[in-house]
Amino acid sequence: MAVTRKDVTATVLTALAVLAYLATRQGWSAWLIGGSHRWAAGAIFALGGFTCAQGRPAKDRATMLLGVLGALALGLAILAVVTGSLTPLSLLVADIVALWLASTVRHAVRTPHVPVPH
Repeated sequence: MAVTRKDVTATVLTALAVLAYLATRQGWSAWLIGGSHRWAAGAIFALGGFTCAQGRPAKDRATMLLGVLGALALGLAILAVVTGSLTPLSLLVADIVALWLASTVRHAVRTPHVPVPH
């Protein structure tokens, strides 16, 4: 596997989501987030969405798993914004990291597509 610009971008965005979580959890009063778990949830969900946009879906089982994790992220983001609780926010970040990890592993082990002659 060769590291692409999209791999690097997805890694940076995922790291920013984790950093945003740590900022709100530790009360660092970071710009945009401050001490609000709700603002952090919105920022983290946006970062996760931008990370997801770096991917390219395929028609395989891994894509179905990633889709389930993506739907779970949406539900956790909504729950985190509505409740303002740190628990769904923590689960949202864990889900985004799992999405990044699963897609990176899938990308690393995927064999190149070789067309079959007819």
